[in-house]
Amino acid sequence: MLGGPDDDVVQEVWLAVVKGLPRLRRPDRFAPWLFTVARRAVMNRLRDAYTRPEPEPIDDLRGGDEAEAVVNRETLAGALAAVPAREREVLLLFYLEDLPLEACAQICAVPVGTIKSRLSRARVLLRRELVRKGYEA
Repeated sequence: MLGGPDDDVVQEVWLAVVKGLPRLRRPDRFAPWLFTVARRAVMNRLRDAYTRPEPEPIDDLRGGDEAEAVVNRETLAGALAAVPAREREVLLLFYLEDLPLEACAQICAVPVGTIKSRLSRARVLLRRELVRKGYEA
């Protein structure tokens, strides 16, 4: 969600988890609870980031296979960053974390139908952004 590693947010999440663990009533709900804690920390960081000016984009460097893989990751990361936060969050939870729709709904505190619509919209927006950046399927 943040577009790169951020140790401060990771530490903030684990600190909140350690402090809140004694209050966790249902241990079987640990994963959704953990994602909710992480989501709050990330959203707070994103709110702060939106108040700062955007840095100038760096031109992609074309080269060998390894460099091309890095460029592909950067292109994908850039395209993901262009997707609105709510939709990007659902994409990451569903595809990268491999969570079912129900768990995504619990983490985002919205109905499953809302998750489905956000996921559909996110796919369309990501596809448009990748095409805009010159990616060809």
